[in-house]
Amino acid sequence: MTTSNLPALLFMVPFMAALIAVAGGWLVAGSARWIALAALAVTAVLAVASVPLVLTGGPLHTQLGGWAPPIGIEVLLDPLSAGVAALVAVVALLIVGGSMREVREELPGQETVYYGSVLLMLSGLLGIVIAGDLFNLFVQIEVASLSAYALVASGGRGAPRAGFTYLIIGSFGASVYLAGVGFIYAATGTLNMADVAARLAAADPSLVMVGGVLMVAGLGVKMALFPLHTWMPAAYALSPSVSASLMAPLVTKVSAYAMIRVLFWVFGGGTSVDRVLLDMVAVAGAAAIVAGGVMALLQTDLRRLLAYSSVGQMGVVALGVGVANAPGMTGAVLHIANDALMKGALFLAAGTALLRFGVREVSDLSRLRGRAPWTSAAVAVAGLSLIGIPPLGGFFGKWYVLNGTLADGRWALTAAFMVGSLATVGYVLRLIEPLFFTAASGNEGQREGSAPALVACALLALLVILIGVGNERIVTLIVTPALPGGLR
Repeated sequence: MTTSNLPALLFMVPFMAALIAVAGGWLVAGSARWIALAALAVTAVLAVASVPLVLTGGPLHTQLGGWAPPIGIEVLLDPLSAGVAALVAVVALLIVGGSMREVREELPGQETVYYGSVLLMLSGLLGIVIAGDLFNLFVQIEVASLSAYALVASGGRGAPRAGFTYLIIGSFGASVYLAGVGFIYAATGTLNMADVAARLAAADPSLVMVGGVLMVAGLGVKMALFPLHTWMPAAYALSPSVSASLMAPLVTKVSAYAMIRVLFWVFGGGTSVDRVLLDMVAVAGAAAIVAGGVMALLQTDLRRLLAYSSVGQMGVVALGVGVANAPGMTGAVLHIANDALMKGALFLAAGTALLRFGVREVSDLSRLRGRAPWTSAAVAVAGLSLIGIPPLGGFFGKWYVLNGTLADGRWALTAAFMVGSLATVGYVLRLIEPLFFTAASGNEGQREGSAPALVACALLALLVILIGVGNERIVTLIVTPALPGGLR
C-alpha cells in the first residue's frame, strides 16, 4: 500500500469548490456554474488517473491528521473504490456539464445554491467511496444525503414535501446504520474497517449479528433496496429534472458500493453472521427485481416509471452481491456502472422532454417523434440495455448475475430474476412505442434540447455500448481485480 494524497484530493476538490462556488456566485452572478464545472473536470481527471495507478501499483491511502490507523482516520483507493470513484466523477461531469442551460431555465435565481449543493453531494459520495473506517463512512453518507435532500426540495409541484419525506426516511436509515456501528464498536473496540475485519472472529457473535443487520438495513434505505425504497419514487418524480438526472445515476449506486464494502471487507470472513447478511441481501434483491419491474410497468408518469426501474435494477445488484460467488459479484459491479450510465441517459432525456416538450406522462413521448431523434436514440439505447439486449452493457451485468444464481442452485432467486426481466421488457417497450411507433402529437416546430444536453446523453449512451463491446477486457482488467480476494 502506497501513501498518497490522491484519495483525499478526490473529496477535498469538490468540497472546497462548493464553498468557493457559493461565495463566487454571490459576488459574480453566474460564476458558480463555471467553478462547479472546473472542479468536476479536475475531479474526473484525478479519479480516472487513479485507476491505472491502483491497478499497477497497488492501493493508495492517506492518513489524516498524522495519526496512523486504526486510531487515526484513513482514506484509501483500491481497485474497487478507484473504479467507482472514476464512474461517479465522469457521470457527474457529463450530467452537470450537459444540463447548465436547463438549470437556468428550471431553477432561476437558485443556480448558486444548486451548484453548491451538487458539489457537496459529490464530495460526500466520493468520501463514501474512499472511506476506510465505519464512522467516517457515516459522516460522508450524511454529507451526501443532506445535499440530496436540498436538491430534491428545491423544485415546485410537491418537491418540498418529497424532499421532507426523503429527509425523514434517509435520516432514519443513517441512524440505523450508526446504531449498527455502535454495536460493532462494542464488539471489537475499533472502527477501522480492516481492523474490525481482523477482530470479528473473536468478538461476541450476538453483538456482531445485531450490528451487521442494522448496518445493512441502514445502507439498504440509502440504496433504495426493496422494501426500504419508499422515499425514491416521489423524490425522483417530483424533484427538479436537473436534480433527478444527477441523483438517479449516483446516489443509490454509491450506497450499493458501500454495502459491498461493508459485507465483504468488514464481515466477509465466511462466518455464520456473514452468511445471514448475504442471504438477507439476496432475498431483498430478488424481491426488488420483481416489485420494481411490476411497479414500473404500472406507471403512467415517466419519471416515476424510471424511479421504479431503479428499484428493480438495484435489486439486480443486490442479488449479485447476495449470492456471493465470482459471477454474481462480477455482475453486481458491472451493473453498478451500467445502471449509472443508463439512468443518467434516461433521466437527462426525461428532463429534456419535460422542459422542451412538456412531457410528464409516458404517452406524451410521442411529442418527440421525428422532432428529437438524438434524444429518442439515447432513450432507445439505454432502454434496450435495461432489458439486457446484447451487445449492450446491461446484458453482461445481468448475464453474470443470472449465472451466479444458477451456479449456486438458487432456483427461486433465478425465477424472480426472470419474472423481473419480463416486466422490464414490458415497461421499456412502453417507452419505445410512442417514440418510434406512434403518430407524432403536439409541439409542432419544437426541436431537440440544448447541444450540451444532447452531447451528454449521446456520450452516456455511447459508454453503455462500449461497456458491452469491451466487456471481456473490462472484466479482466478492472472488475476482476476489484473483487474481494476469495472471489477472483
